[in-house]
Amino acid sequence: MNFSSLGEFFYKLYNRYLVVMFIPIAVFLAVYYFLLIGKWTAIIQDEQIVTIILIVFPILAIISLTIVHLVVASRFKALLPEPSLGIRLEKYFSVGFIRLAALASDSVLMAAGLALTGNSYFTLYFTALLLWLCFIWPTPGRVSKDLKLRGDEKKMVISKGEAFR
Repeated sequence: MNFSSLGEFFYKLYNRYLVVMFIPIAVFLAVYYFLLIGKWTAIIQDEQIVTIILIVFPILAIISLTIVHLVVASRFKALLPEPSLGIRLEKYFSVGFIRLAALASDSVLMAAGLALTGNSYFTLYFTALLLWLCFIWPTPGRVSKDLKLRGDEKKMVISKGEAFR
């Protein structure tokens, strides 16, 4: 990702994150809408299977997010010796995107669970994933925390480059 200023970096980063998260949100809303108007019915009607899916899908999401966050944390740690803030920020995008892709795929998994069972608990699970997105959203503070920035670099990122103008 090419950027000439920190403001442009965050602008491009936010736009790409929003586009990627729009896909699972659109899929979930479409599934919810079609179930609501009765155009689709739940594919699985057996209560025992629905209960199993209600338990397994969130557990799979938690496991996958945990693994991805551990991998991403180790990759962020590998970025520490990079000499340039620009290089670290460029690599931040690709590493942080892994975290977002995992969240988006788990969100689509919840939409699939809703389509399969028609159970409204998947709406709660999906909402929890969206709240998790708020936690991992790459704000300047989050980026400086992930990259373990200190001193002038931290001030530069938090102010999006305005601190040294």
